[in-house]
Amino acid sequence: MTVAEPNTSSVEHPHFIPGPWTREARIRAIQDEVREAYINYFRKAVKVRNWFPWDDLPLDEMKERGHLLSPDTITLIESFLGIEDYVGDYVENAINIVRGDRERRNISIVWGMEEAKHAEAWHLVLLHSGVRTEEQIREYRDKVGAHRWTMGENHPGFDTPMGIAVYAMVQERATYFNYDELRKRIRADYGLPEQPTEEERRRGKQYGAAAAFNIVAKDEIAHHAMFLQLVDIYKKYLPEETLDMIFRVLSGFNMPALYLIPNESEMKEALMRTKMYTPLKHARSVANPVLDKLGFDNKRALERAVQEAKLLPAGLGPEHVAIGRSGDFVVSMTSGTTVPQQAAS
Repeated sequence: MTVAEPNTSSVEHPHFIPGPWTREARIRAIQDEVREAYINYFRKAVKVRNWFPWDDLPLDEMKERGHLLSPDTITLIESFLGIEDYVGDYVENAINIVRGDRERRNISIVWGMEEAKHAEAWHLVLLHSGVRTEEQIREYRDKVGAHRWTMGENHPGFDTPMGIAVYAMVQERATYFNYDELRKRIRADYGLPEQPTEEERRRGKQYGAAAAFNIVAKDEIAHHAMFLQLVDIYKKYLPEETLDMIFRVLSGFNMPALYLIPNESEMKEALMRTKMYTPLKHARSVANPVLDKLGFDNKRALERAVQEAKLLPAGLGPEHVAIGRSGDFVVSMTSGTTVPQQAAS
């Protein structure tokens, strides 16, 4: 940790609340910034990501090439239908955990509305590709609905308002990666190049089931960005707690509801055969990008920040503290602020 020389110019923070940084002041500042994040998220959800599974997917094209989908691709699509179909449990748990926090509650509601479209999209992909009948899909979804998912049971220790934001940040990035990889597999099954053709770019939509996965993947990366913003807000005002939670989630991350879906073993076998999602891919395409967006060079830098955050003097607010990409804290001594020498290293 480095203590900067006193500086007469203060860092501009649009949400700075004058006065001592008590716990209550930090929570209030978090709530104020989360409200702005919620408004922006809601606005884009309605105005930008306003697609409908039954109206905006090329269902006829799915029928044309559905017979080309490989068994592993079909298994993976069906498995993600099962995972997405627990959206009601995800939203219920989140609302119960955030309790009286209106903005966090409403984020969960809007997020759930968007996520509900994803299960319906995979239902339509399976049906119109001709790989599952309506009866088979209904039976599968009924089996999913027979079990209940809970945050505390599946991810113990993450079941706090901060914890679910950190977990969702990582989970949405992982889901985006999986859906983009599955989009590539579908295109390969169809005999198409990995990237859209000139004709697809001209019409603004990819072919068949690849279009569905492209649209849903864009939802997921937008959700990741929203939860990332929430985590950044927590990190600004509660650095010690937030950094510790980030480290714990990244160290023990696993996808939600995987063990509850009826075809869990088939999904795991398909993932092993296709190597679509491996520990190395998780590190390169999920964990490392998350760390980069949070302002860290690597996990070692995060570990350092976790340890240094414990040394921060009480009462310092975000206008006094900055975190470098290496995980080193810089404490600025502004007027009226005293930084104990033992906190510096």
